[in-house]
Parts: sequence; structure tokens; C-alpha cells
Amino acid sequence: MNTFKKSAAAVLAVAALVAVTACSSPADGGSTTAPAESVKIMVFGSFTQPPFPLAQIKTAAEAAVARVNGDGGINGAQIELISCDDQMSANGASACGRQAVEENVVAVVGGFTLFGDSIMPLIEAAKIPYIMSVAISPMENNSTDSFPIMSSSTPSGAAILSLKKQGCESVVFAATDNAQSQYAFATFTEPVAKNLGLPISMVLYPADTTDFTSVAARVAEGGNCVVYGGGPQDSSALIIALNQTGGTFTHMALSSIAFPEAILPQLGDAGDGIQVMSTFEYPSTGNEATMQLVADIQAIDPATSIDDTAFNSYAAVLTFAQAAALVSGPITGEAIAAVLNTKGNLIDTGIYAKTDFASAAGFFPPAARVAGNVFQPYISKGGVYVTNGEPLDLQGNLGF
Repeated sequence: MNTFKKSAAAVLAVAALVAVTACSSPADGGSTTAPAESVKIMVFGSFTQPPFPLAQIKTAAEAAVARVNGDGGINGAQIELISCDDQMSANGASACGRQAVEENVVAVVGGFTLFGDSIMPLIEAAKIPYIMSVAISPMENNSTDSFPIMSSSTPSGAAILSLKKQGCESVVFAATDNAQSQYAFATFTEPVAKNLGLPISMVLYPADTTDFTSVAARVAEGGNCVVYGGGPQDSSALIIALNQTGGTFTHMALSSIAFPEAILPQLGDAGDGIQVMSTFEYPSTGNEATMQLVADIQAIDPATSIDDTAFNSYAAVLTFAQAAALVSGPITGEAIAAVLNTKGNLIDTGIYAKTDFASAAGFFPPAARVAGNVFQPYISKGGVYVTNGEPLDLQGNLGF
């Protein structure tokens, strides 16, 4: 398997030699000297603050950079990685955008933020492509400089379609009470359910909820098929509360962000039967590229949570590297975007389905730029996610 068989020690050695900047916030100012020949990218997201403290985004990007650089870089040029934490605020996201422009990065990769519309105008004006954000905001979903595979919208479409196929007669969408949840439900989830003729209701709860008994009662009144759009801890607490009602429920998480595999053992028997839909090949599939991803990330930090955001961030670096290798002249943000916006340029990371971004985008009109239309169903068993049937193609199947 050639480069896919490097030992963890070798990956660590490569990581030690690669110039990787780790400025967890724009104020840090930490950096290292770039190699003589390098291209600079930024990994961006919410790394530290609740409800989504996703440090794995940064770790996964570092692991992928080490992999690419260890394999010779991009036509001999090494990738220099800087990181920026939005601190779960609009001001933080804007500061990261300004830093990306000031540092002359050629791409921003792998982000998860609730404030995409605070960074997008800045990097769009500078012609810096945003490669594989978890598209949540309108600009992330619609800007021609945005190239997402996963989003907050399409997993909900996949979840509704899957629940419909499973015979659900009604669905409840349960999430933290915030503007993002309301926007996602009204713009993405509810229209798909309406198109498919599946009644749906929404139950929102305050972010500081600790007792989910009353929330569970409201959910149970709406139906026994539940889609969870909150964070891991509150969604777990809600599942436990629902199970205590004595009812039988079909539990569908929007992604492994809502239910990372690492949290499943904490739930005991209540953790079995939770379903997720993902554009990525999980470790239980035995997929070669996925097993390399796991080894590379764990070589940097064995405790890192490997969920959809980690998959997305690692794959974003590989996607950038493949697109950059197709650039005929200087590697610039504008040139990278042109490659990804050109039909016929197929990206194959092995971690998500082979994708021509220019051709695949648009299958889901409310999120016109999202290109990931093939979802693998998973279900939790014994603390891990295992495949749960054949992949589901959303193309033409959501009623649009």
C-alpha cells in the first residue's frame, strides 16, 4: 500500500519537520518560518468554546498536512498550515478572515463555525476559496468561492429521506434554541419533509438546559422518530430522558458531530440504535484511506475525537492538495477556485465519494454549493458506528 503503510513514528517524525503554525486565535501571533518553497493555508473553526468545541478540526488538518508534505508536498512545494479559532463568536470569525487575508493564504480549509457569514465576505473579496467548510450560513451554502461536501442542510435531508423509507409517520426535530437551529429547520429540514409528505415539528430547548424530562415529554407528544440537532451532551441527555418515558423511539442524529462515536460507550445500552448519515467512510468500513486518516490523527494525539468534522478537515487538506496539483501556473486562491469550478476535475481522496465539485453542486437547491450527495447510513452497536444498509443518493430524491 506504499505511502499508506508508514508507521505512527514516521508520521510523527514528518510532523516534527513540517512547518505548521498553531495560532489558536488571531491574537496569538505564533508562527514558524516557512520552508523555502511553500503554500500557505488556514484551518479555521470553533476549536474551544461550547456548544461545539471542536479541537479535532485543527488536529486533523495538521495530520493531513504532515501526510501530504511527507509524501512530497504539492509538486515539491510544502504546505504551511496556520490555524485560527473563532472563539464561537462573529467577531472571532471576522478576525480569522482578516488574518487569512493578511497572511496571504491560498485557501481556508475544513471549517466548522456558526458565523460563516462573518468570514466569507472577507475571504471572498480576497479570492481565497473556502474548501470543505461544514456549510451552515447562507454564504457558505451559496458563494462560488465555497466548496463544501457536508453541511448542516444535506444531512437533515438524508435523515428525513431515510426515516421516510423506514416507515416513520411523523418526525420531531429537537435542537438548542438559537437562530442557527431555527434557520436550518425552516430552510432545509422542513422543506424536505414537506416535499416527501412527512409531517414534522420542532422542539427547541434553552442552551443551559440540564433536566430534559419536560423536553422529552414535548418530543414524545410530537412523534417517535426524532432528529437531533443539538450538541453531544444535550442530545445524549435527551435520548436518556426519552428512553425513561417507556416509549420506543427511532433516534437519528444529524451527524457524528451531534453524536461522536467517543460518547456512545458513556450511554451504555441507550447508546445502541442511534443512526447517523455521513458522506464519509467510517473506520468500521475498513476503508484503506480512512484507516490511514485514523493512524495519522492518532499519531499526533491519540485522544482526538474522530468524528465528521475531523474527517472533513483531513479530507479538506487532501482536496486542496489535489486541486493545487492541477494548477498549471502559480498556486493562488483564484487558481484553486478555478480548478474546483471546472467540470471534469475529479477529486478522489478515498474518504468521501469521488467528486467533481462543478458537476455535483446544486443537487439540493437550498444549499446550492454543497457537492456531497452520497450518504452512507450508520447505526451504533456496542459503542461504534457500523454500516446500516446501502449508500443513499440524494440526487433527485428530495422532491426538488
